[in-house]
Amino acid sequence: MSEMGSTMVNLSVSERKAILQAIETELAENTLTTGQVIKRIRTKLYGMTQTQYAIFVGISDKTLRDIEKGNTDPQLSVVNKLFAPGGFKLGPIAAQSRYKTRG
Repeated sequence: MSEMGSTMVNLSVSERKAILQAIETELAENTLTTGQVIKRIRTKLYGMTQTQYAIFVGISDKTLRDIEKGNTDPQLSVVNKLFAPGGFKLGPIAAQSRYKTRG
């Protein structure tokens, strides 16, 4: 992985925070696909090719390509492997209930 280390983007803490905040905001606004989030983490934070990033997170480069293009519906565990280097984790959230509970 030493060859990958030389390609990583050299960002200041504030630059890294700005990129992560932008990704988080667009996720909250539902304006990014899963593939777009992964591509931003890979390119903006790490400056890696698809092959490098796939090796880095432990999946095949074909799987990464398919996910970034939106050609597959990946398992949650695979998405979380790809999100983890950006500090993100995908998980289930409860939908807002139509029924109010009385207390």
